[in-house]
Amino acid sequence: MTLLGHTFRHTFHLARHLSSNAGGESEYEEPVEHPCRYQGATKRLVTSDGSERVTEAVLFTFVEVRAEDYVYPPGADVDDYGAGRQPLRVTPRFNLAGDLDHYEVYL
Repeated sequence: MTLLGHTFRHTFHLARHLSSNAGGESEYEEPVEHPCRYQGATKRLVTSDGSERVTEAVLFTFVEVRAEDYVYPPGADVDDYGAGRQPLRVTPRFNLAGDLDHYEVYL
């Protein structure tokens, strides 16, 4: 059981990255709904590609999210591609026993 599981009152949609073509266009699976905790969090961080960016929110979830996946935050319209975004950074968090507890997804 996760330390934060009882706080997962929101839902988000995750579209897994399938492939990229030679032109750099990505193909994604259909978005799937998952539970999460979502909160606004303005924070400066270094992204997975090494650039410095500012986050607007952080999403806590049980589901593994990768940097190349596409995330639709709570309340976003999954039919509107522009409503989602790729995570700036994904950080796995572990419980006191050393087991994976949840992921922090910075958007």
